[in-house]
Amino acid sequence: MGVVTLDLAGSLTIADIEAVALGRAKVALAADARAHVAAMREQAERDLSAALAADKDKRVYGLNTGFGSNFKDYVSPDDLKQLQENLILSHCVGMGPAAPVSVVRATMLMRAASLARGHSIVRPVVIETLIDMLNNGVTPAVPRYGTVSASGDLAPLSHIAAVVIGKGRVLDADGKEVATAGYLAKHKGAFTPISLEMKEGLALNNGCQYSNAWGALAAAMMRRLIEAAALNAAIGVQVMRGSGRPFRADLHWLRPHPGAQEVAGWVFDLLEGYQFRDLGTDAKYDYDQKIQDPYNLRCAAQILGPCLDLIERAEHTLTIEARSVTDNPIDLNDGAEGYDLDLITSGGHFHGMSLAVDTYGLLQAAGIMARVSNMRCVRIVDAARNKGLGPQVRGAKANSTESGLMLMEYTTAGLCNHIWGLASPSHLMSISTDSGQEDHVSMAANVAMRAYEAAERLAELFAIELAFAAQAERVRQREMGEPQALPPAALGKRTQAALEAVDAAFPPVESDRELSWDMMQLAEKVLSGEIVKATGYGFGRH
Repeated sequence: MGVVTLDLAGSLTIADIEAVALGRAKVALAADARAHVAAMREQAERDLSAALAADKDKRVYGLNTGFGSNFKDYVSPDDLKQLQENLILSHCVGMGPAAPVSVVRATMLMRAASLARGHSIVRPVVIETLIDMLNNGVTPAVPRYGTVSASGDLAPLSHIAAVVIGKGRVLDADGKEVATAGYLAKHKGAFTPISLEMKEGLALNNGCQYSNAWGALAAAMMRRLIEAAALNAAIGVQVMRGSGRPFRADLHWLRPHPGAQEVAGWVFDLLEGYQFRDLGTDAKYDYDQKIQDPYNLRCAAQILGPCLDLIERAEHTLTIEARSVTDNPIDLNDGAEGYDLDLITSGGHFHGMSLAVDTYGLLQAAGIMARVSNMRCVRIVDAARNKGLGPQVRGAKANSTESGLMLMEYTTAGLCNHIWGLASPSHLMSISTDSGQEDHVSMAANVAMRAYEAAERLAELFAIELAFAAQAERVRQREMGEPQALPPAALGKRTQAALEAVDAAFPPVESDRELSWDMMQLAEKVLSGEIVKATGYGFGRH
């Protein structure tokens, strides 16, 4: 098992986030980061005490004042600890079912990483407690709805912070919510709750790590799915005996959109060994009397390329966020000799609009990829357009009592429509909060949660397309030599290997049967990247 180390520089990657989220890596705090955090806290405590003693009217937001629209409320030194605990407990207001364990773990990791940068005025023990919880499999129960992702994801992060102080609820091994105190009584040594001191409650719940967790995990899935989309396009070209010419590199250099160039290169490589990979229109016409392929094949690079661009932009933004300091106020002192209390600065680093905008790109990409996949499914079941596959991919000699794969195409329509429905632009629908003090919020978490779900549904749609393709190729082989059948054609070895992996999860349909369970098993293999890996292709840069 690997180790992800939280350092002063901020070096998390989406791969790191996913590894910790899925329990594939432990977490550690770099020694120099721990020392810096401790030193910054010590300086702040010393100088704040001196400043407050010298000036009874001195106010530092969040340290000796109330929060949000209560910023005018003064809090005495004797009440600072209670202020922090009350903040966390009062902000535990999430609603709905618990967020997935992976999302909560990713949130905890990124909040700890932000604090480890040393600008949030916390003790090292706050970070170490989050790390202990991660390394010992303690997952807070976080109701998934209710954050507006500006002033941070206050409610979700507060539900996590409540567990840090021994309150709130955690998820047990069966996914049930149990009181933290009861959990700790049963799991001795899982972690030691702490009492919050000055500023630490605020430091735990001011950030958009919850939004970023949903988004980063969605981006990791979408990265695998854009590769699956390219594979599906390559398989679709071959199953429908289309042309590989539209994916030549020299063609795409004439219109050099980066994403389109990249996807075209992937598809062309995956077509290696295919009979019509690079033959002209005359040879193609002689074979099936078709000069051009439909757009779902011929324009696949131009359609999927922008999706790749959107995914890469989201990855870039989400990675920046994972490496950032997000809090309010933020200590701008650099740890050098001398400490200026006035550099504890209130800003807007808790606002999630950058996340919302680029995570929305994942939803756009999912919607585009869903439709082109659905369109290939529509054509493959259509006896008038599927080049001899017969109605519903049953072949020309179909048994009239059987429906074959008819309803699978219906399912792709339902999934595609559902993905489109998820693409509501929540970030364009700001609703002011906190008596108007927080008058423009990002709604990033609402966008990111739907991007995560869209990725899951897209994998299911892709699985159905693969099942269609595998069945279509079986029909072509079975009916070889029949009058209506196309002549045999050589396929690429990479795509043949992928179709063999499909067969292992989705056995041939010899007669009508329940299909859902096999399709969902195949969808899991699509989402994990297993089907793509079966090709042996690296999907590197062209």
